[in-house]
Order: sequence, then C-alpha cells, then structure tokens
Amino acid sequence: MEKSNKTHLKIMLAVALGFSFAAEATNYTSDKSKSMAEVVQNEAPSMQKELLGSYANIEALTASNMREAYITLLESVRAKHGNWSDEDWANAETVRNKLDSRKKALEDNLGVDDKAKIKVLQGEFRTLQTADDVKD
Repeated sequence: MEKSNKTHLKIMLAVALGFSFAAEATNYTSDKSKSMAEVVQNEAPSMQKELLGSYANIEALTASNMREAYITLLESVRAKHGNWSDEDWANAETVRNKLDSRKKALEDNLGVDDKAKIKVLQGEFRTLQTADDVKD
C-alpha cells in the first residue's frame, strides 16, 4: 500500500508541476500564439480528425463518451508530440479547447470518476506541451 501511495504522490506532483509550467508557458508564448492564429484556424479541422479519430465531431459528443474522447486525444498526443512544431501544438490546443468547451456544456451529466479522469488528462496534455516548450 505504501508503494501505491508513493506512486500516486509522484503522479500528483507531476500534474501539479505541469499546471505550474503551463501557466508560465502561456504567459511566455501568448504573443507567439496570436501570430499563428490564422494558420491554426486552417489546420485545426484536419488535426481534430487526426487527434480524436471517431470522436472528431465534438458537437455530437455526449456525457457517456466524453471521457473516451479525452483518452483518444491524449493517446494521439503521446504518440505524435515528439515531432511537433509550435504550430502543431497550437492546433492541438485548439482541438483541446473545443473539447473543453463541449465538456463544460455536458458537465452536469458527467460522473465524478469521469470528471476526475478528464482533469488528469487535461493536466497531462499541459505537461507534455510544457515539456516540449522547455526543450525548445
């Protein structure tokens, strides 16, 4: 049980650090993101299909498949982020923001476990994004 608690603590620490780094990275990269806005608008739909697969129609998502959409997003991001440019990250963030907006609309119908899992996945997205920013 003690090993499980240590593992849980390490995960929570990593997520917390991810949120902290993401907040700082957002302040640092906000000007760069504005300059890429037009490119992001044009590339986001194809990125949406690439990252979400069968869940790409975000407006059709329901509370019962929202968790799976986030899982699919993170599986795709984990697999592909190593070769991404800032533009790719901006497109992925646009997709995540659309997914976040849909989640907010469905929040009252989501279970506690689903909300918790989605929150962890959102944190992992930010952590991966921040880690790639730090490498650059």
